[in-house]
Amino acid sequence: MSFFLILFLLLPSFLFAGETITATSYILVEKDSFDIIAGRNYHTRLAPASTTKVMTTLLAIEKINTNDIVIPDKRTASLPASKMDLVPGKQYRAIDLMSGAMVESANDAAYALAKYVGGSEENFAHMMNDRANEMGAFDTHFKNASGLYVNDQYTTCYDLALIFKNALSNDTFRELVAKKYFLFHDSRRNVQFKNHNRLLFCFEPTIGGKTGFTRRSKHCYVGAFERDGKTYILSLLNSRDLWGDAVLILGNLYDRLPSDEELRSARACSVSLSSYRPKNKKKTVVKKSAAKKRYKTVKKGTKKTFK
Repeated sequence: MSFFLILFLLLPSFLFAGETITATSYILVEKDSFDIIAGRNYHTRLAPASTTKVMTTLLAIEKINTNDIVIPDKRTASLPASKMDLVPGKQYRAIDLMSGAMVESANDAAYALAKYVGGSEENFAHMMNDRANEMGAFDTHFKNASGLYVNDQYTTCYDLALIFKNALSNDTFRELVAKKYFLFHDSRRNVQFKNHNRLLFCFEPTIGGKTGFTRRSKHCYVGAFERDGKTYILSLLNSRDLWGDAVLILGNLYDRLPSDEELRSARACSVSLSSYRPKNKKKTVVKKSAAKKRYKTVKKGTKKTFK
């Protein structure tokens, strides 16, 4: 084989190295028929990260009233970010915790909902698994409500798409997953959270979705998109380049896709709009005569004056 032929065969791998899908597993399906448009390793069991909160939020919507009052326990404060910084013992509306779980991906909100609905997070995880089985997601096993990495918690891209399909049939969930911003108000502060799903801000066909990330799970995602009156669901797990992968996969359906610059500008952030200020305490009034008073100390005949 000539040198030039070898170079020609190798050239595409150099030219299109940045065009490679990094996700271990992904699937793109039409929602109603569940016909597969594209996919790879979509029955492989992998850690779901915060895509877990799709099931957490859906189950909470199905089991409780959105106006219920939830009081977080002490463990809530020790959970890692992302979080809403809920205060143990304080009262919060269930709908605010649901919004926080979906928009901010708040681990403390997911845990507080789980504890309220199931009595314990462990019992709530059993409820999640039962609900997954009802949907036909038999390769899914939850152990917590947040998606924080633990052994033996897994799903597949196929199951994740199936769970999302079922969740979209719930009007409240569909509204939550489409929220670009969530204004959270409690007695201490007002905070505006921006959705972590960048495609909501720069890709018009986007209906909504849920991101996830842990160091062990890498980037994960599940979301829905519209085209020609149909809905399509994309799920991917264990990605090193979430938005790059999503754009490449969605290229199977769309010609106009968001640029790197558009995706960067859509990055999530939270903005504190106001902070709680304690009531002014009574100031100690110091009389002018006292303020002007000079104190003198005498040390071995040497006089020192202090104001």
